[in-house]
Amino acid sequence: MTKTRILPAIGLASITLLALAGCAGTPTGGSGGGAAAADGEIVGGPGVDVANKTITVGAMVPVSGVFAGAVTNIEGMEAGFWTATQPGGALEGWTVKVSNQDTEYDAATAIPLYESFKDDVAIIGAILGSHIIGALLPSVEADGIVLVPGGTTPDLVEVPAVIPTFPMTSSHPAALVPYAVEAHDKEDATFCALTDESPLGTYSAETFEFATSEMGLDVGTMQKYPVNSDQLGPQITALKNAGCEVLFAGGTGAFLQYLAVQSVQQSFEPLVLAANSAYTITVATGPGADWLIRNAVISVPGDAWEGANSEGQRLMVEALAATYPDTTPGANAHMTGFANAMYVSEVLAAAIEAGDLSREGITAAVNGIGTWEDELGMVGGDVVYGSGPEDRVPPHRLSMFRIAPDVPTGLELEKYYYDSPVTAAYVESVTG
Repeated sequence: MTKTRILPAIGLASITLLALAGCAGTPTGGSGGGAAAADGEIVGGPGVDVANKTITVGAMVPVSGVFAGAVTNIEGMEAGFWTATQPGGALEGWTVKVSNQDTEYDAATAIPLYESFKDDVAIIGAILGSHIIGALLPSVEADGIVLVPGGTTPDLVEVPAVIPTFPMTSSHPAALVPYAVEAHDKEDATFCALTDESPLGTYSAETFEFATSEMGLDVGTMQKYPVNSDQLGPQITALKNAGCEVLFAGGTGAFLQYLAVQSVQQSFEPLVLAANSAYTITVATGPGADWLIRNAVISVPGDAWEGANSEGQRLMVEALAATYPDTTPGANAHMTGFANAMYVSEVLAAAIEAGDLSREGITAAVNGIGTWEDELGMVGGDVVYGSGPEDRVPPHRLSMFRIAPDVPTGLELEKYYYDSPVTAAYVESVTG
């Protein structure tokens, strides 16, 4: 089902917010881009109402069932576009609508949903699931539409239609494994992995092997489980029997809760390393929370909810207070939606300045970005786009969190922007 939400015109942001809204990347459209184009003729395209200066941005985010909390991706997007459309923002004078399709994190569901709304959106500013992106690619490429995912896998980094803004989702094990050694003294431990059978799970397992090999670590066993399965008992038994002391756990939705509850049943207590794809807003309060508080480290490319390291985090919290004051803070999804919206705003501002909001014009604006500088402090470093897809280098710095029930998101920052040569080497192995 399509949900269209119109950004509210609420108040004025702070001077700092307005200044940064137009300078988060290189080059930036800024308020001058929109104003200059308003005096001339602009070519429109799908999802663009030039006469009323309205742009509809698509999203394909699961927002039901175990993925209901992912609606915070959409809230973050709308907060980002609210920021960009304020006076002094990159899209000042324009209105942005967000139209989301609930994919249920299922490729077969996503395909007809994409077909139903592709002609009504200018760009897809958020899409979750590498398996969904892969299923849609033939149509996406034929339609000339740009996708901005929450994260990419190695097979997608150089796909022209898929524009990364964050570290590769598969790069998280290459940060978590060395972090466990350096911060938690696990150099002599037995490392294991538990990943699902999705493309992301496969890539994450390969990255885990890369990292443990680079560091000469002892590997016990690597277990797989079906996508979205809630039954992990046999895999946990195998992990425990292999003497696993550190476990990279790759999954989505309520996976960590399933792992926690069933590990308690088997008295299994490793240090658990999990990527942001496994984060939900109930990690510190749901089933198995006590086990997760004791054992889990989660990597997320950003700052604490009320942290002082990231200017973008502060701006996002301010924007959410204006647009969704009653939202439950989400460490991962709000940030993903907000940062993607800020990037898309830069692209749209550049297209407006060039006078072309057609699919071709938006693609040209994407190709002209060069490097998106991480002035927001949210995406793990500068995103290098170069002169074409073959030049892309995603960022690789990730922040490390422990689970804590007394903080708004359930995640307490342990290390902001951890930077490991192992992670850098992994990215080089993919992009070099």
